[in-house]
Amino acid sequence: MSDERHNNMGPVRPADEEAKAVFHEVKEQVIDKLHELNHLDNVHGLHEVDDLKRIERYVLVEYATEEVAYGINYFGKIHLGEEKYIHVRCHKSHDGKVDFYSIKTDGTAIWSREEPLTYFID
Repeated sequence: MSDERHNNMGPVRPADEEAKAVFHEVKEQVIDKLHELNHLDNVHGLHEVDDLKRIERYVLVEYATEEVAYGINYFGKIHLGEEKYIHVRCHKSHDGKVDFYSIKTDGTAIWSREEPLTYFID
Protein backbone atom coordinates (compact mmCIF):
# COMPACT_ATOMS: atom_id res chain seq x y z
CA MET A 1 0.00 0.00 0.00
CA SER A 2 1.23 3.48 -0.85
CA ASP A 3 1.83 6.21 1.68
CA GLU A 4 3.23 9.74 1.62
CA ARG A 5 6.84 8.52 1.64
CA HIS A 6 6.50 5.38 -0.48
CA ASN A 7 4.32 5.74 -3.55
CA ASN A 8 4.44 5.65 -7.32
CA MET A 9 2.98 9.07 -8.03
CA GLY A 10 4.29 10.34 -11.34
CA PRO A 11 5.39 13.86 -12.20
CA VAL A 12 3.00 16.78 -11.94
CA ARG A 13 1.78 17.84 -15.40
CA PRO A 14 -0.41 20.60 -16.80
CA ALA A 15 -4.07 19.63 -17.06
CA ASP A 16 -5.02 17.81 -20.25
CA GLU A 17 -8.46 16.88 -21.59
CA GLU A 18 -8.44 13.37 -20.10
CA ALA A 19 -7.56 14.60 -16.60
CA LYS A 20 -10.10 17.44 -16.85
CA ALA A 21 -12.78 14.86 -17.68
CA VAL A 22 -11.82 12.72 -14.67
CA PHE A 23 -12.02 15.64 -12.23
CA HIS A 24 -15.21 16.94 -13.85
CA GLU A 25 -16.87 13.60 -13.02
CA VAL A 26 -16.26 14.15 -9.30
CA LYS A 27 -17.04 17.89 -9.23
CA GLU A 28 -20.35 17.46 -7.39
CA GLN A 29 -18.77 15.29 -4.67
CA VAL A 30 -15.86 17.74 -4.30
CA ILE A 31 -18.24 20.69 -3.87
CA ASP A 32 -20.30 18.67 -1.36
CA LYS A 33 -17.13 17.88 0.60
CA LEU A 34 -16.14 21.57 0.64
CA HIS A 35 -19.56 22.45 2.06
CA GLU A 36 -19.16 19.69 4.66
CA LEU A 37 -15.72 21.04 5.63
CA ASN A 38 -17.18 24.53 5.91
CA HIS A 39 -19.94 23.25 8.19
CA LEU A 40 -17.42 21.39 10.37
CA ASP A 41 -15.30 24.54 10.54
CA ASN A 42 -18.27 26.48 11.85
CA VAL A 43 -19.23 23.80 14.37
CA HIS A 44 -15.72 22.99 15.62
CA GLY A 45 -13.85 26.25 14.98
CA LEU A 46 -11.27 24.52 12.76
CA HIS A 47 -11.03 27.38 10.22
CA GLU A 48 -9.67 25.19 7.40
CA VAL A 49 -11.85 26.75 4.73
CA ASP A 50 -12.36 30.24 6.21
CA ASP A 51 -10.52 31.81 3.28
CA LEU A 52 -13.00 30.36 0.81
CA LYS A 53 -15.96 32.74 0.71
CA ARG A 54 -17.51 31.17 -2.38
CA ILE A 55 -16.61 28.89 -5.24
CA GLU A 56 -16.21 31.05 -8.33
CA ARG A 57 -14.81 28.38 -10.63
CA TYR A 58 -13.69 24.76 -10.73
CA VAL A 59 -10.71 24.48 -13.06
CA LEU A 60 -8.10 21.72 -12.97
CA VAL A 61 -4.69 23.36 -13.49
CA GLU A 62 -2.32 20.43 -12.93
CA TYR A 63 -2.38 16.79 -11.96
CA ALA A 64 -0.35 13.65 -11.35
CA THR A 65 -1.24 9.98 -11.50
CA GLU A 66 -0.30 6.81 -9.67
CA GLU A 67 -0.91 3.44 -11.27
CA VAL A 68 -2.21 0.90 -8.80
CA ALA A 69 -3.41 -2.68 -9.22
CA TYR A 70 -7.06 -1.65 -9.39
CA GLY A 71 -6.73 1.40 -11.68
CA ILE A 72 -5.22 4.88 -11.52
CA ASN A 73 -5.17 7.35 -8.64
CA TYR A 74 -5.42 10.97 -9.78
CA PHE A 75 -4.13 13.91 -7.75
CA GLY A 76 -5.23 17.32 -8.96
CA LYS A 77 -4.84 21.00 -8.14
CA ILE A 78 -8.15 22.75 -8.75
CA HIS A 79 -8.54 26.53 -8.95
CA LEU A 80 -11.66 27.76 -7.16
CA GLY A 81 -11.27 31.48 -7.90
CA GLU A 82 -9.19 34.34 -6.58
CA GLU A 83 -5.97 32.77 -5.29
CA LYS A 84 -7.68 29.70 -3.82
CA TYR A 85 -6.75 26.14 -4.81
CA ILE A 86 -7.62 22.73 -3.44
CA HIS A 87 -5.81 19.44 -3.86
CA VAL A 88 -8.16 16.59 -4.75
CA ARG A 89 -7.62 12.86 -5.01
CA CYS A 90 -9.83 10.53 -7.02
CA HIS A 91 -9.59 7.08 -8.54
CA LYS A 92 -10.39 5.75 -12.00
CA SER A 93 -10.89 1.99 -12.11
CA HIS A 94 -10.01 -0.20 -15.08
CA ASP A 95 -13.67 -0.21 -16.14
CA GLY A 96 -13.61 3.61 -16.35
CA LYS A 97 -15.61 4.36 -13.19
CA VAL A 98 -14.35 7.48 -11.40
CA ASP A 99 -14.71 7.87 -7.62
CA PHE A 100 -13.92 10.88 -5.43
CA TYR A 101 -11.50 9.98 -2.66
CA SER A 102 -10.54 13.09 -0.67
CA ILE A 103 -9.50 16.72 -0.43
CA LYS A 104 -6.10 17.36 1.12
CA THR A 105 -6.69 18.92 4.54
CA ASP A 106 -3.26 18.64 6.15
CA GLY A 107 -3.26 21.90 8.13
CA THR A 108 -5.60 23.61 5.68
CA ALA A 109 -7.88 22.76 2.79
CA ILE A 110 -7.09 25.91 0.78
CA TRP A 111 -3.69 26.14 -0.91
CA SER A 112 -1.80 28.74 -2.93
CA ARG A 113 -0.87 28.34 -6.58
CA GLU A 114 2.76 27.91 -5.51
CA GLU A 115 2.07 25.08 -3.04
CA PRO A 116 3.29 21.92 -4.77
CA LEU A 117 0.88 19.11 -5.52
CA THR A 118 2.14 16.09 -3.59
CA TYR A 119 0.91 12.62 -2.70
CA PHE A 120 -1.67 12.55 0.09
CA ILE A 121 -4.12 10.11 1.61
CA ASP A 122 -6.43 12.26 3.81
